[in-house]
Amino acid sequence: MTRSNRLLPLVANANERIEESARAVAAAREVLARQEARLAELMNYRQQYEHSAATAQSTRFFSVANSRAFLAQLDEAVRQQEARVSSVREDLERTLDAWSKLRKEARAMEQLVDRFVSDERRQAERVEQRHVDDSVGTRTAGRGPVE
Repeated sequence: MTRSNRLLPLVANANERIEESARAVAAAREVLARQEARLAELMNYRQQYEHSAATAQSTRFFSVANSRAFLAQLDEAVRQQEARVSSVREDLERTLDAWSKLRKEARAMEQLVDRFVSDERRQAERVEQRHVDDSVGTRTAGRGPVE
């Protein structure tokens, strides 16, 4: 078995790992998109609530206190969601880095296999040339001197 053939299963395995990693990247992107959408919803809702509370002509202390408390809860929810988005974004970056590393390793293996195939082809050509040279030399040696 040639060196290039021995490496082919490793290259196939590396490519499978790249595909798995690419699926993980896609999943992480989906999670990030959902979390960012949730953050946008929260921020939009907070803005709408604040606007509606400001335009309401309610001056009762109880209503104003409840509105402020609810806005504080919305602010906290927004901060928590921003933290989730940040965490998911970091997860995505780690997943992308892992994918990139796997891709570089696989590319290096593929280049090594290509080099081995080229070396093996050159070696086969040299052997073939030697056989041709030997057969030509054997035929001319049997004829005697050339006049």
